Amino acid sequence: MRVIDRYNISSIVNTTLVTLALCTLMLLSVDLFSNLDSYITGEVPALVIIHLTMLSVPQAMIFALGPSLLFAVSYHLSQLEANNEMICLYGCGLSYRRIVIPILCIGLLFSLFQFTIYEALLIPCQLKRNTLEDDLFGLRSTYDSRNITVGDPSGRYVVWARHYNDREELLSQVIFILLDEEGALEARIDSDRARWEEEQRHWVFEGVRIQRPDVAGKQVETVEQAQLALDLFSLEPSYFKNISDDIKTMEIGQAIQYLSVIRIVDHDRYTPLATDFTKRLFDALNPLLLVIIAVVISYRYKKNILLFSIITAISIAVIYYVVQMLTLIMARQGVLDPVWAMVIPMIVLLLVAFAERAILRGRS
Repeated sequence: MRVIDRYNISSIVNTTLVTLALCTLMLLSVDLFSNLDSYITGEVPALVIIHLTMLSVPQAMIFALGPSLLFAVSYHLSQLEANNEMICLYGCGLSYRRIVIPILCIGLLFSLFQFTIYEALLIPCQLKRNTLEDDLFGLRSTYDSRNITVGDPSGRYVVWARHYNDREELLSQVIFILLDEEGALEARIDSDRARWEEEQRHWVFEGVRIQRPDVAGKQVETVEQAQLALDLFSLEPSYFKNISDDIKTMEIGQAIQYLSVIRIVDHDRYTPLATDFTKRLFDALNPLLLVIIAVVISYRYKKNILLFSIITAISIAVIYYVVQMLTLIMARQGVLDPVWAMVIPMIVLLLVAFAERAILRGRS
């Protein structure tokens, strides 16, 4: 049995590595040629181009790992069926379940490998590449945002700003609604701008107009002043940033902490950020999921094994990623929970695989 397990594992791993290398080179070539015009225009040295391309290797590997493993498993199982080796294994008293258990373990190990590559290599390489591109092409990644509404985690205020300038840490055209401990309106503050003071760790309003309601007299008291500092308004500038891309590169602990706060202070931004973070975590399961699909579907190929294995791998990958794209769009719009947005494509793919196997069994 160990000989058979060793044969299955070595065959699949070798095919996976070769396919992964070819697909990675192909993706790197696409990246290189898509940016070639910018490199030529910017007169970027050849060594710098090579450096930028090499920084994309972890991302290319992660994109290619799942489909490469899917192809390797499909090709190996197709060969066993086409060469009647599966019949010999059944004749030795081995069940199909026993044969595929080591293959599933390979999928689990590659999932752990993908998660490690993402957290240990892809994130720092991607950050470094972004920094180099900013320096080379004079670009600056912008975190500016517009029409931001943020609430206090303790429920004491709600603030709206038309624009946030990340470079200057400045809010423009601010409306600040101050509430009392019972949640009733205490004051409304209109300000031309609010500037973050790093030393005092709070925001300072400039060009202020304060309105306080007088419930007893049914009047509104209005006061204007040049500046106003509120210790209560101490939300850090990071909660006003547009960080749709940063959530994919934050450390996991930091990302979870950020999401827990942003869920309270700005629920509209929480949904797409939580979707991107959930996708980041669930993507590590892609190799295992695709291996499960590969061992579930039925193989009846006697000729053109390589061609049909490629077609099978591409078909499964297309179904999975198209369904995932649709569910992610729905999750970012708040229609689906982020977790279900990742689980539904897995369920659909499993149903397709089981249906395909049942149909082929019914015909035989």
